[in-house]
Amino acid sequence: MKKTILYTLLFVLFVATANAQLTDTKWRNTMNIPDAIETILHFKKDTVSLSIAGDGSLVETMSYTISKDTLKLTKLSGMSPCSDTIVGIYKIEIKDDKMTIVPLIDDCVERFNAFKADPWVKEKS
Repeated sequence: MKKTILYTLLFVLFVATANAQLTDTKWRNTMNIPDAIETILHFKKDTVSLSIAGDGSLVETMSYTISKDTLKLTKLSGMSPCSDTIVGIYKIEIKDDKMTIVPLIDDCVERFNAFKADPWVKEKS
């Protein structure tokens, strides 16, 4: 019983720490939604919003979790045809204020295809 509580606590702390590295950050890149357009990903505590860079209009809000180099996204609201039950799994790497997001598994084809191979650039605060 004590081991279970300890492992649960360690897992929660690990997830909180991983999410914390993105909390309150904004990243700019071009996405295919469906045509190429410059967008901003704004990571908050446990949600990320996707908006159009030019006018700030909100496209989608998703919940996210990070575990090591894996980002999981689930739609909360927005314009995509993705179901709120489909979890997208992406490989994430952050280096020198650049972040790559590579789709691994996502049954929402539109979200899977929206991410380009180009790195996201961190916005200055």
